Amino acid sequence: MAAARANRALIDDIRTVFRAHADSVKALPMQAYMKSAMPFLGLPAIERRALQRPIFDRHVIESSGTLVATTLGLWRGAEFREERYAAIDLPGVKAWQSLETLECLRPYEEMITTGAWWDTCDDLSGSRVPALLRAYPAEMAAALDRWANGTDLWLRRAAILSQRRLGADADAGLLYRCILPSIDSEEFFLRKAIGSALRERAQQCPDEVVAFCTEYRDRLNVLTKREALRTLLEEGRLRAIP
Repeated sequence: MAAARANRALIDDIRTVFRAHADSVKALPMQAYMKSAMPFLGLPAIERRALQRPIFDRHVIESSGTLVATTLGLWRGAEFREERYAAIDLPGVKAWQSLETLECLRPYEEMITTGAWWDTCDDLSGSRVPALLRAYPAEMAAALDRWANGTDLWLRRAAILSQRRLGADADAGLLYRCILPSIDSEEFFLRKAIGSALRERAQQCPDEVVAFCTEYRDRLNVLTKREALRTLLEEGRLRAIP
């Protein structure tokens, strides 16, 4: 069977329109803030999404294979960071949501590892990964377990953060399985991710998070515990960090 082809017209439209609206005054500060080797065009998120929305609306993607090929084509060929952000948004377009199947898992792994920075990792783990987790809980739990126990920093971070927006639908067992392999890490991006994931979990289950931080207080970094319990402390529901 022949491999699916990317929608090249969509990719070309994104690149043409984005470049036509580039703002060099904004581009350099955006690149400096993100500490990015890849340059920016200077399109803030609201403006970029307003530009890409009609492009997505006027193109047709009919299969999961074409969705994957188009997403990877836009990602791999990106010369500016906004093109990568558009690649992350593309599979979430409402008209194509039914095409976002497990066929997307490997491409998302590639995007997380080759993006290799917190902005793309966090966008993917906050949107694309949970979409698959909702649709394929058993298969994605196995994938997240693999990521959490692997050697790639960004896949480990993505596994930890993948449920932070699921609220009451989060799988607590999976969350803590993803946290524990990194609990002793001295890597800032993992410490911060654990704290952020626990802070979100604390909104639903504060006693559970306090109990976890108490049980592992000698292994959790102070930064991590402070981030995890920040909201509870600010609201006066907790007097001190365990």
